[in-house]
Amino acid sequence: MLTVYPFKPYYTNKQFHALVVTVNNKSVKRASPSQPIRIVGLKSLPKAGDPIVCVKSEEIAKALIAKREAILFTNDTSNSYRADDSKAKLDVIVTGGASKKGFMANNVLKRFGLDAASVKDEVEDEQIRIPVLLKADADGTLAALRDTLLAIQDESKLDLCIDPVEVSIGHVTPTDVNLAAESGAAIFCFNLKGTKDKTAMSLAASNNVEIRSHDVIYHLLDEAKDVFASYCPATPVEKIHGVAKVQAVFDINNNKDAERVAGLMVNEGRLYLDKFKSDSGSLDCEYRIKRDKRILVDGLKAKSLRREKEEVKDVRRGEECGLNLLDYIDVEEGDIIECYSVEMKRMFV
Repeated sequence: MLTVYPFKPYYTNKQFHALVVTVNNKSVKRASPSQPIRIVGLKSLPKAGDPIVCVKSEEIAKALIAKREAILFTNDTSNSYRADDSKAKLDVIVTGGASKKGFMANNVLKRFGLDAASVKDEVEDEQIRIPVLLKADADGTLAALRDTLLAIQDESKLDLCIDPVEVSIGHVTPTDVNLAAESGAAIFCFNLKGTKDKTAMSLAASNNVEIRSHDVIYHLLDEAKDVFASYCPATPVEKIHGVAKVQAVFDINNNKDAERVAGLMVNEGRLYLDKFKSDSGSLDCEYRIKRDKRILVDGLKAKSLRREKEEVKDVRRGEECGLNLLDYIDVEEGDIIECYSVEMKRMFV
C-alpha cells in the first residue's frame, strides 16, 4: 500500500519534488500494489529503481540528496582508483564540459588497459577521438544507444575513440547544444517523441551542431557512421586515367627554349590535358614517366596535348597524340607515360 501526501516534499536520487498522484485524472491519497497511477510534479525523470521518499521539509530533502550524492561519489572513486591514497594529491579542480570530456576520455583509456599519464603525444595523434552527446526517452533505450555506438569503434579498422561527453534522458536543450559546440560533438537522439525545443534547434543551427534523431536504431547507426567519417582525416586516393607508350620523340627549337614532344599511342583509358571531371568535381591531372618498369618522375603537368596538329582536351585509347610536358624534356622512346589524378577521400568507419 502506498500512502501519498499531496504537495509534501519528496526526494529521489538528485531532485526533490512536490508530487500529486492521480488515478483516472482524479487525485488520490492511497494507491494499492499493482494499481496503475500517474505521478505529477516530477522535476526530472528518475532512473528505474530509484526510491521516492517523503520527508517533512524541503531542507531535509536537500540535505538527504547531498548526503546521497557524497556517498555515491565516494563509492565511484574508491572503485575506480586503486592507487596509494597517501600519494594522492588534488591540485586543480576542473568542472563543466572540460571535466566531462577528460573523465570520459580517461575511462575509455582504462577500458583498453592504458594509463592516461603514460600515453605519448604521437599515440594521441594517431587515435581519432569522436565526441558524441546522446539523448533518449528512457534509461534502457539510452543504454542500448550508447552500447550500439561504442560497438562501432570495436568493429572499425580505424583507431577510433568514441567519447560520450553527455548521456541523458529527454529532448535536446540549449545546455546540451552549448556542451556539444564546446566539445565538437554531434548529438544523437533515439526514440524521442513530442515537440522539440525551438530555442535549442535554433542554437544548434547557428553553432553548426549536428543533431540526428531516429526511432529506428539501424537508421541512426547508418547516420552515425557517416558523421563519424567526417572526424577521420581524408586520405589521398590515386586514379589512373590512361596509359600511353612513347613511340617517337620530337625536338622543337624556338626562340625562347628547347622543347621535346613525345609521340604517344594511348594503350589504356584516356589522357587529359589538365582536368578530369568526376562525380565529386573537377580534378587536376598529372603525369608520371616509367622507364624499365621504374618510376622515373611523377607530378608533371602537360603543357600541350595535340592530335593531328590540333589542340585537344583529351585523347582516347587507340589514338595517337603529341604530348609536351611542362619544364621536362627527358623523355625517351619506349617510356611509359601515365595520366592520373589524386583525390582526397574520407575513410569508411
